[in-house]
Amino acid sequence: MMKQITEAKDVTIYKNLLRQLGDYATSNQMTGVSKLFQQVIDGGIKVLPKDDRALSIIDRTIISAANPASSVQKFLNVRFSDLSIDLRPIVKNGRRKEVAFWCRNGEVFDKVCDLISFSGKGRSGYWCNIRGDKMELLDISFEEVVV
Repeated sequence: MMKQITEAKDVTIYKNLLRQLGDYATSNQMTGVSKLFQQVIDGGIKVLPKDDRALSIIDRTIISAANPASSVQKFLNVRFSDLSIDLRPIVKNGRRKEVAFWCRNGEVFDKVCDLISFSGKGRSGYWCNIRGDKMELLDISFEEVVV
């Protein structure tokens, strides 16, 4: 009797990230992506965040493009505010809704590539406002969002 072994979601995302960065680094040399690729290899799965929304953002950004070049370019350059509305991290600030930021080691980030800790020094990080105050993301799957 054979058992089916399913991979963890973060392992699948890590493999996709390695594949895309590796393909891009070999076909487009001298861009600096080979250094990021090596950091992802050295750091292992610890480079990925623990947060489920952050993993979903990385996953959809990496696999959404047809070829490695556009996939990696999108991954490196897209800000959270540019994501599709179903992926965009939204927090409530008073009566307003605004796009969240990612905070890791006291630094505040707003790009998809910043979700990854290329240094490999841990998977800690959290969603925050511009000042770095921890915030809870809104579940907007059932809300009507006006853009």
